[in-house]
Amino acid sequence: MRHILIALGIILITTGLQLTPPDEIGLPYGATVSGQINDDTPRNRYYFDALRCDFISIRVITTQGTLDPVISVIDSDNNLLHWQDDYNGSGNAVIETLGMPATGRYYIIVSRFGYELGQTSGEYQITIDRIGNGSDPNCAMRYGDTVFYTITNDAPFAVYSFRARQGDIINIEMRRRSGDLDAYLELLNADGIVMDANDDVLGQGTKNAAIQSFVIPQDGIYYIYATRYGFEAGTTTGNFSLVLQEAANSGLGNSPLAAIPISTNAIQEGTLNPLLNAQYYRFQASKDDLITITLTPLGGNGDITLALTNDSLQPIVTSNTIENFLIPTDGEYYLVISGTNGRYRLSIQNDGNAFANVPNDIRRITYGTSITGNIDDTTPQVTYAFWGEAGDTIRITMDRSEGNLDPYLTILAADGNTVLVVDDDSGVNQNARIERYTLPQTGVYFIRASRFEGEANPNTIGSYVLVLARIFD
Repeated sequence: MRHILIALGIILITTGLQLTPPDEIGLPYGATVSGQINDDTPRNRYYFDALRCDFISIRVITTQGTLDPVISVIDSDNNLLHWQDDYNGSGNAVIETLGMPATGRYYIIVSRFGYELGQTSGEYQITIDRIGNGSDPNCAMRYGDTVFYTITNDAPFAVYSFRARQGDIINIEMRRRSGDLDAYLELLNADGIVMDANDDVLGQGTKNAAIQSFVIPQDGIYYIYATRYGFEAGTTTGNFSLVLQEAANSGLGNSPLAAIPISTNAIQEGTLNPLLNAQYYRFQASKDDLITITLTPLGGNGDITLALTNDSLQPIVTSNTIENFLIPTDGEYYLVISGTNGRYRLSIQNDGNAFANVPNDIRRITYGTSITGNIDDTTPQVTYAFWGEAGDTIRITMDRSEGNLDPYLTILAADGNTVLVVDDDSGVNQNARIERYTLPQTGVYFIRASRFEGEANPNTIGSYVLVLARIFD
């Protein structure tokens, strides 16, 4: 009679058990879930996702009642992979080791002996664990896995796959365990394009291979090609171990290596906590772009701060509101958000080139610039443009270096016509010097370097040195 009930149960599992999604319960590795079997609910169905070559264990332990549990594992095509009744006479159902044949979704059906015809009932707990992984070629790996295999002349390579997310930082190491194997590693994306490769780890003096601190560029499946130097044409052989690990601070935004790309005129939100106290973003900008960056706390009990850095992570500005920042050079910049606890919103806006309306023949200069020029009858004046912020106090000097030039300085507003301040002889020896001038507003200003053209000293000529400086005292 028991054999008849078992056969009947298997037929019910493989042909008639198609429950709707609400009846299915997700069961991740390491989870323990409680359930109940009775006449109204003679079976429960769970699902889990596995990778090819995962080795799993499943335990169903009766916690109350007379339940005599039965476990069945089926694939997504309803094919029966394994069936288990009593375990060592305990009355519980345990699958100690089950290898998964392919990557995909699988189902566990928990029922009672006899199924709908059974008489037992009660409460139970089900636990599923991943207890290991296979080492055969084409097996899938997870972070933390180690596989062991052999490179021979008949089998000169082994390929393993793994899933990764953008921003993951990974380390792969292939170590020789026997023979004279000269290990060689390649990392390929799903299209078969080699993303990185290594022969010998620098500084180790071994024939081991390692790919270190590789940043995953996008979500997807990646392949590890474990082979030997020379590939099929190589001559070395031996056993090897292959380890796939996730590096510290792995994850998009958790380190400068995996900084989150952010476009200008975009908004990002994030969260900091005691275990994640910094987030990194990066963006591209061109020289003289005007950038405004705003960090807005959205809640939490910790301070959150923003720093703009260059591509070497040297801070340029530290402020939660950075307005009209003039990009000093083409390249990549980083935003570092630091804090202990709280949510935030980050916005970045590019208002275009600060000198877009300045003629191309006018030279742009910045604070700290020292520049030489020449005034003569052909070039009686030279105009420069600079960007300043409201409240900046500046000094401009124009000193004669050759000739009889009588320097003359003029600061003009953004329209290029409105005169803000002039100077002729505030410096020694007829040199011009605007000692302290505070800019009234943020924007473009012009400096006109010329010569005094009074009747007493007409048409002087010569070279000069012009210096633009910001005063902080």
